[in-house]
Amino acid sequence: MAFNVNELILDKVRSLTAHDLSNGEMLFRLTSLEDPSLQTTAEGEEVVDAIGALITTLYRAKKATFSASNSLISLDLAAAQFGAKKEVASSDKKIVVPTYEIISVATGVTEVTLKKKPVGEVKYIYALANNEIATRYVAGAAASATEFVIDKEGKITLPTGLTGKIYVEYSYEADGSEKSGANRVVNKTSEFPEACSLKIYAYFRDKCNENLVYSGAIIANKAKLNPESVELALTSTGKHPFEFQMMRDYCDEEAELFSIIVAE
Repeated sequence: MAFNVNELILDKVRSLTAHDLSNGEMLFRLTSLEDPSLQTTAEGEEVVDAIGALITTLYRAKKATFSASNSLISLDLAAAQFGAKKEVASSDKKIVVPTYEIISVATGVTEVTLKKKPVGEVKYIYALANNEIATRYVAGAAASATEFVIDKEGKITLPTGLTGKIYVEYSYEADGSEKSGANRVVNKTSEFPEACSLKIYAYFRDKCNENLVYSGAIIANKAKLNPESVELALTSTGKHPFEFQMMRDYCDEEAELFSIIVAE
């Protein structure tokens, strides 16, 4: 007997993958989706007679959206929402990383060295008092009561008589080597998401026998992330919401918006 199901329990959405329209390459994959929702709409136009009595309603312009929240902040998703590409540090494409250090200076110590080799100028260092910025020192040609010296390797000759904790803010280059990796996502005002294809994988269960599990997918041959509102909750419990607008391929005679597949 042919496999033919109707009413099902949607157990969970397993994952989502987005693919390049031109070559099918996977752009990103999400595996921790919460509150997934698929919504379709259409525009209705009422047809009435001479006295305004409704004859029928004609529907056109179907639209569909898939929305969800990823449980974790996704750099790949953020890049896609911004219309950008996630950059990965390498020897050919270094990424400048901002950082800071709080260094304890004991009595009699005149030099300290930063953990990373700085790039660009380090114009100031600051003495801390009660973990607050207290005194500013300026880079100079020679160490004095108000000035310090820093070389290209990050060795700092301290101001004379300085003890306690100092705060140093600087940048270094990540080159992709061991313990020097970095990723970067840049949101430019001139870039927006590109269309892609979409596959949403899910598990279904039989309504009469929940031990029967079916796999399935929702497939959109063309979809685009909605960039109108992108929110990144910058907390440990924050989610990463997103919305895809599904659309037909304008040159596709079948005018397919999306399909739902359930298989044994």
